[in-house]
Amino acid sequence: MKGLRDLLLRFRESAGRRPFEVALLVALALLLVPYRTLLGPGVPSGRDLVPYFYPLKAHLVEALLAGEMPWIDRFRWGGLPLLSSPGAAAFDPGNVLFLLLPTAAAAKAWMLLRILSGAAGFAVFLRVTGLPPLSSALGALAWGASGITASSASFLSTSSAHAMLPWFAAALLRVRARRDRRSVAALAVATALLVVASVPEPLLVAGLLALVLLAGRGESGGVRERLGAAALWGAAGLLGALLAAPALAAYLVTGLDSIRGAPGALLPGFAEQGALPLARLPDLFADGVVADWTSVIRADGISTYPYFPSLTPGRVAWILALLALVTGRGGRLRAFAMALLGVLLALGPATPLFGLILGIVPYASSIRYPEKYAVLFGFGVVWLAALGAAVLEKALAGRGRTLAFLGLGLLLVLDRTPITSRLIPFSAASLLEERPPVLDALPVHPTPEAPPRIFPHAMYEAAGLSGTKDPRESGEWLKSWAFPFSASLFGVASVFERDYDAALPRPQLEWVLFVETSPGGSPVPAALARSAGALGTVVGGTGSGGRSVPAVRLFRDPVPPFRFVDRVVRGEDPQELAKRFLQEGVPTDAAFVRGAGEGPVPSRGRLLRVSDRPSRLELEVEVTGPGPAYLLVCRPLVTTREAAVDALATAVDDANFGFSGLAVPKGRHVVQLRPRRGWLIIAAVISALALAATSILCLRRRAAVSTE
Repeated sequence: MKGLRDLLLRFRESAGRRPFEVALLVALALLLVPYRTLLGPGVPSGRDLVPYFYPLKAHLVEALLAGEMPWIDRFRWGGLPLLSSPGAAAFDPGNVLFLLLPTAAAAKAWMLLRILSGAAGFAVFLRVTGLPPLSSALGALAWGASGITASSASFLSTSSAHAMLPWFAAALLRVRARRDRRSVAALAVATALLVVASVPEPLLVAGLLALVLLAGRGESGGVRERLGAAALWGAAGLLGALLAAPALAAYLVTGLDSIRGAPGALLPGFAEQGALPLARLPDLFADGVVADWTSVIRADGISTYPYFPSLTPGRVAWILALLALVTGRGGRLRAFAMALLGVLLALGPATPLFGLILGIVPYASSIRYPEKYAVLFGFGVVWLAALGAAVLEKALAGRGRTLAFLGLGLLLVLDRTPITSRLIPFSAASLLEERPPVLDALPVHPTPEAPPRIFPHAMYEAAGLSGTKDPRESGEWLKSWAFPFSASLFGVASVFERDYDAALPRPQLEWVLFVETSPGGSPVPAALARSAGALGTVVGGTGSGGRSVPAVRLFRDPVPPFRFVDRVVRGEDPQELAKRFLQEGVPTDAAFVRGAGEGPVPSRGRLLRVSDRPSRLELEVEVTGPGPAYLLVCRPLVTTREAAVDALATAVDDANFGFSGLAVPKGRHVVQLRPRRGWLIIAAVISALALAATSILCLRRRAAVSTE
């Protein structure tokens, strides 16, 4: 008993000396209650974890542990860029977790650390605005337990950026108030961490956040002061971009090859996909329509896939926010404006503001899901809630104030816990360990360096898309249907998979649209998959109880994805060339190559060895002559542009519309193919110089302090 009294006494003394730090520690401890499932067994399996993030992270780690640069994901489309894939967020520091921990544990640690760090950042932001300690800590709890934070957790890149937004906001205000070198360095680091999480969505949200914060009063509140603050913010942002140069360069390389890099290719209709439905506006105040992600994926009347199944910060937070609007001062107008701006943008084309953003922000039309802008709404309402709490903190005193805020924190946790835990569905650990039965029909491949390929055609079919209405089973369902890259966790690659990621290379996205519009029962999609080296196609069948089940339909005579062809058909008009390719029945013994001139009759050649690694594709071949042979490589052109025959650079053709081909001279040779790599060297040098500049800013600040 005496030990407990001593502990309480020391805690009270610490609270007296450091009230903010102690209150924040208590808030973060309370935040573990609604997210306690992340501390238990099982595998988070909601949203895009199983079909996208787990495979991407697993292949990234596989390459690094093998001591290779992860240039290529040899499983997606038979080989797509990995290091420069936006979904992989390869330069995010959180990837260390996947290097040190098993995949499921790393994902849980990633989510929990982002939630806690984002909450801490929000508390720091509130303190920088001048709010007292207990209100700032309560604001941290409200931010961490809000529906938008919980909804973002399963999107690993989004959760990383979401956690950085409050730190970014705090750094903005710190620079404006202090205008010293160290503050500029802190803002640069926050900007860099936003960039490496994912672009461009968080950067656009951060820009809008900065505009709202700039509208508030600074030291003088005049135009001159605001222009000075904006100039410092711009300098820090530029330094942050230079710090994150490898990530920016990677996304630039990917973007130029994707539909995002084609001027005029993305129309406003693309950006309007995923707008917040008007029917979900009540969800801003209380969960109701689609928030329970363990029981409903879509609700009646809500046709669009909800990016944030839960939108509200909760009833306790809303009561405090209303109190701020009625009696509060300080930043309530900015907080309200931020919340309103988030709602108006989230509604997409339902308001003229969204069209204005599309018209003035470059490449804004490449961002889908306007619902993502609801992050600004969440930021504004939680800020209002903290302002309302500050009214109470100033009105109360002594022990009563502490007990009142502890009670508010407990009420907030009790309010959010029932729904928060349901926004992150879990599955058994076998989800990442047991090979899905649909893959059992595939032969055991003797060389794992050249993974077998399948065509998940069920993704295009009604049977395959019927799915499950229970989100708790969604992870197992996605794995069982090999959707779209989950099979790669078990060593199986895919081709022509249905994926609308705007970062896909343009030819691959065009193939997706072509396959999707092919009439039912058409043999063309299967023929395309066979020509790309697939062993078979995943189709939907009818199982017990009339439920759709997946099955593999093997091809009778599959062809390898890397092979020498008997004919080369050249053409300058891609449409005419594609028409001929299809009219001839998608032949596997010919390469249809974009370019002028007549296609020569190639000599015979054979493959002696295949080494398909994350760093490069290496083929040992032999050409009998008398002339060169033509090697068709069914791998997207974006990952083969840097090609060499016996270490001598050689040209690669656009063969079979987005895949690769090259001539190989007579004799025995080693052919190596990989993506362009020079951009990373340049970006790494730029980042190193920016890091040196940032360090100098911090060191000069410390030197100045030590001489005072």
